[in-house]
Amino acid sequence: MKFWSLTFLIIIFAYCHSANAGQQLWVIVNNNYKGQIFLEMDGEEPCLQRDLLEEWGVKLRQLPEDSWSAQGCLSQASFERLRIQSWYRPDAGLLTILIPDKFINARQNGVNTSRWDEGINAFFTSYRASYANYQSDSPYAETGDSYNLEFDNGINYGPWRLRYQNTVWRDTEGKHGVYSRQANLYRSINSWRSQLLAGDSETTDTLFDAVPFRGITLVTDEAMFPDSWRPFSPWINGYARSHAEVTISQNGMTVYRIHVPPGPFVIRDFYPPDNNGTLQLTVKESDGSESSRYLPWSAMPALVHEGNYSYELVAGRYRPWRGSDLAKPTFLQATLARGITPTLTLYTGTQHADQYDSYLAGAGLHLNSLGSFSVDSTWSRYTSYAEDYRGSVWRLRYARTFFNSGTNFSALLRYYPAGQQFRALEEKITQPSADYDWLFDETKNRLLTQEYWINHYLNEEQSLSLHYTQQNWRNTSGHRRYISLSYQANVGDWDISVWLGRSREQSSRSETTLGITLSLALPDIPGGGSPSLSYSHNLASHSDPSEEIGLSGSALSDYSLRYDLSALHTPHADNQYNASLGYQYNAGEATISAYREGGTRERRIDVRGSVLAHRNGITLGQEISDTMALIVVPNTPGIGNYQQFGVKTNAKGEALVGSLVPWRVNRLTLDSWQLPDDLTLPMTERGVVPTKGAIVRAMFLPAEKKKVKDEDEDDDEDADEEDKPE
Repeated sequence: MKFWSLTFLIIIFAYCHSANAGQQLWVIVNNNYKGQIFLEMDGEEPCLQRDLLEEWGVKLRQLPEDSWSAQGCLSQASFERLRIQSWYRPDAGLLTILIPDKFINARQNGVNTSRWDEGINAFFTSYRASYANYQSDSPYAETGDSYNLEFDNGINYGPWRLRYQNTVWRDTEGKHGVYSRQANLYRSINSWRSQLLAGDSETTDTLFDAVPFRGITLVTDEAMFPDSWRPFSPWINGYARSHAEVTISQNGMTVYRIHVPPGPFVIRDFYPPDNNGTLQLTVKESDGSESSRYLPWSAMPALVHEGNYSYELVAGRYRPWRGSDLAKPTFLQATLARGITPTLTLYTGTQHADQYDSYLAGAGLHLNSLGSFSVDSTWSRYTSYAEDYRGSVWRLRYARTFFNSGTNFSALLRYYPAGQQFRALEEKITQPSADYDWLFDETKNRLLTQEYWINHYLNEEQSLSLHYTQQNWRNTSGHRRYISLSYQANVGDWDISVWLGRSREQSSRSETTLGITLSLALPDIPGGGSPSLSYSHNLASHSDPSEEIGLSGSALSDYSLRYDLSALHTPHADNQYNASLGYQYNAGEATISAYREGGTRERRIDVRGSVLAHRNGITLGQEISDTMALIVVPNTPGIGNYQQFGVKTNAKGEALVGSLVPWRVNRLTLDSWQLPDDLTLPMTERGVVPTKGAIVRAMFLPAEKKKVKDEDEDDDEDADEEDKPE
């Protein structure tokens, strides 16, 4: 196993070196700056290849197959057919291209392959530190001090990314320790549209269920392809009361960020990186106030663009959760999908481990306005307690977007044939033990699993979401069911959220929950922001109701100081009180908070931020994600930006922006409102396209003195105007 893993790694490493050809030109397309792109020039004519034109949104389907030269460049005849014009200035390294709008797709968010930026070499750490003091009137409660330090560390060298996450802790009893959460080394292989990783990770859930492992993997990165090649993406509606920062998070990670003007907005160019997982939409207003809502999400992962391959190769050892005594078997996994036609995709896969094998085969169809669906079957064969078992499962997935009504719908069905005992790989690892056998295992008699997701946008200010899941078994009338319905609306200064949930386990009674949250934006406070008053009421069929009231807002001229007060009342229980005060500064964020419930008291301090070490020194910043930007405005301190509130350039003119979307154009826009009146920024916006995990360096021109015309010049201009003939 070690030999084959090492051989596999060496082969991939040897292939991972590539160089850009041509010359680097400044490119402007239809008055839009596209950045510096490596292009081959044949005299005055540029070599425009298919992937570059697709990223610009050019409609290429109407072109015949002979529209490309042997080098893959658009032919002169196709230039004329598409009415493309170009002007080349070799002295300035500038190429200007004009393409008629009718040949441009309106909803194109292409992959800027020629602008992919591997970033700078650097070391960084993003930290979260917390200290808590617990006091109680009860002699049985834990009291004392505890702390927790979490570090997300990284080293970037060329295209290589080394990541290490660890935690240092101490509890109230004095016990302490250090443990590693995750460590890996990865890089992108651009020509393969793939990611190579060695270390800790998790297999994708594209075909098989996701499995955590430690090993090596080579997998297609779907985010490296144009969004136009993806058959299904959600439309996300929202409302902003001011110029706001909108972020979308999935599984705790920020995956999309955009700035919007006041009023309703619609996001149509976003595709979630994970096929499943609730999305969190957060709107951060210019005064620092925030509002969030959750969107259930499930996509059609088994569709591939015509002519493309999507694959995953994994060789590793199962990695259970920390502290678990589960077995850690070695396993292999391989999957392959191929786009046969514009509407048909075929795919297959296999998994192998000690005493376990599984095989999968299926097909996906994209039916345009009728949606997309896939059907597949998985067979497993394994040994448990010296007994051999076999089983299978059939899976149907469907997804459709109703653009006219603003509705996203997706469904997942799993059917388990009778008389079989199917288990996925992780089920085989985690469930068998000396305390269980098939008689008590609920997976033995599984019949049908159903899951449905519906997101419906009533208008720009109202949305409705429904999630339904049910599991049925044979030889029993019981079932497991969960249904949730949520409604969110913005009416003037009011934010309204209502949710209803109902759940039932196989052998227990149903539980129904109902909740409502009202949030009112209060009038602005002089010298501060707009405070918000909130009230929530929760009801449950088999537990006490609860009520909570809260007041939150911001202060100071830059809204960097935030406060939050809340009180929770539950009958037959002690009231809970919570207060926090947070300050967001250029190098991080600090929060102090106090909590009380009856005779129990907690005082807490939280600090988070980041440190970036690079060739020009050290830059401090707020908490960052895996892909980021180092903004440089030479010798111009105090310049903010619209990508991350509270971040300004330091004394050297550097600022760290911590959450960029890889493989897409990220617009970095400077905020110059604090500049003196006699200074101006000649350059206020740049577009960068980072690769996954990159730290891109975004250089801006320094601030300069405003040009003031003297009176003589004005008099001369007036005289010239008078001398002009009528």
